[in-house]
Amino acid sequence: MLRFTILLFAATLAACAGPGSKESLATRRAISDTAIAQIGVPYRYGGNDRDGFDCSGLVQYVYAQSGVELPRSTTEMMKIGARIAYSNARVGDLLFYTFRDRKHPSMHVAIYLGDDWMVHAPSSGGQVTKIRTDEKPWPKRYVAAVRILP
Repeated sequence: MLRFTILLFAATLAACAGPGSKESLATRRAISDTAIAQIGVPYRYGGNDRDGFDCSGLVQYVYAQSGVELPRSTTEMMKIGARIAYSNARVGDLLFYTFRDRKHPSMHVAIYLGDDWMVHAPSSGGQVTKIRTDEKPWPKRYVAAVRILP
């Protein structure tokens, strides 16, 4: 009986260490789908709706559509989640980049789609787009991956 109890306990722990509950996986898929649905929406500084998005406005909007409240700024978003290695990133995790070489240095946030793809709101004159994380200039500007969802 003790052996069975230990095996049951070990199996329970292993399940907890997995990639998340069915609810979490469904939320991650909804976040990915919602992010992809925003492709083509124009960039708008300070924008946080379908009339136009900046990078953090896009992330905040997409997460809100799945019932997850996030702060508005990239700096605050980076603080609330758990930092993870990029190699452990899952669909719906956030990727942060820096632009220190500009006159006004800034942080940038994108939503990871898996398989080295992300969705982001780039900059003035652009629109929400899906791009590869391994193309220039992104690897050089990478700062962190952050997990918000379990």
